Amino acid sequence: MKQADAIKAFLGLVSPGFCMEGELPAVRIDGIEVRHDGHAIAMVQADGRTLPLRFTFDEDKIARVEVL
Repeated sequence: MKQADAIKAFLGLVSPGFCMEGELPAVRIDGIEVRHDGHAIAMVQADGRTLPLRFTFDEDKIARVEVL
């Protein structure tokens, strides 16, 4: 579950600066699915919208973050 903890820590750092259409919405994690292929999907709710974020891991560290 290191990956889920890494995602929570990452979003805790970036969410205060997270911006959608020039606004700073409240950001909440709705769920994290850790896959066995080196990826994890986090469902993040911001300003009433749910955004799926895909995290790619390399040696248990976040290597890439993409909005799907």
